[in-house]
Amino acid sequence: MAPPKKPTLSPTRILTYLECPMKYRYIYVDRIGRYYLHALPQFSLGSSLHRALQDFHAEGTALTREQLVERLQQSWIPAGFADQTEEEAFRRAAQEMVEAYHSVGQERVESGIEILFLEKILRTDMGRFLLMGRVDRVDRHPDGSLEIIDYKSGRLAVAPEDVAEDLAMGIYQLILRRLYPGTRVFATIYCLRTGVHASAEMRSEEAEEFAARITVLGEEIVFRDYEGVVPVRIPACEECPFRRRCEAFWRRERAVAPY
Repeated sequence: MAPPKKPTLSPTRILTYLECPMKYRYIYVDRIGRYYLHALPQFSLGSSLHRALQDFHAEGTALTREQLVERLQQSWIPAGFADQTEEEAFRRAAQEMVEAYHSVGQERVESGIEILFLEKILRTDMGRFLLMGRVDRVDRHPDGSLEIIDYKSGRLAVAPEDVAEDLAMGIYQLILRRLYPGTRVFATIYCLRTGVHASAEMRSEEAEEFAARITVLGEEIVFRDYEGVVPVRIPACEECPFRRRCEAFWRRERAVAPY
């Protein structure tokens, strides 16, 4: 008999748990997210941009600016928008972003930077669970160093400390460092709206400490008894799609509370 598969954690799963264990339970344990989670404009925008940029780099940045815009239109996801006016506003913003990015992508190729991965899922074994992450892009520089690049369509600015404190970027670095031991690895967040970008790199001791923290947190997440997890009011409740479900729980609790 084959051994049971190890549970898998991703940055999204970990961030969901840190935001609210009950939300994690709804999505990943009870698996009722499909009844509550709906498409959002920013998600459709981001996914459409990622698809277009993936095509751009997969073809060696040979696409002209006009062809890149055409790829964006072909990959456009028309979901989650309030109306056609909102969708057109997002579509125009996306077109401006890929037009501005076009020359940036070409400059990197001309400088001798090689694309190693595009929209790639990377994994590493953390002992009692697997850690995975989907990277937008990984570049290999002429000196052999590896750069993880994460596109952000919503933010306008980023600083090195933002990258250093970003959980997902830390996880991507951790995985890549394990896959390519002895290789310098650093991470970059690129703001598509403005072209602003920043990078950060974990030192060896920082990477070891980070791995230890992720191991402890990951084991807490995958082995927690979620039957005992109940909704607790927190600031994140205001924008949570599961709010009405939790409010129903709180109403039932009040109804049976002793006087």
